[in-house]
Amino acid sequence: MLLYEELARARMREAEEQARHRRLVCRLVAGRRWARLARYASVRAERASARL
Repeated sequence: MLLYEELARARMREAEEQARHRRLVCRLVAGRRWARLARYASVRAERASARL
């Protein structure tokens, strides 16, 4: 029985590590997306102010 419990714990630890990795990747992707949107907004704001 202990072997099965240890295997179950190992699978749980592995699943938690994968979930942690996925969250990190999602945060990095979101950060890049927001940075790209900020650059786009900045360029548009500069163009709009240049037209005034």
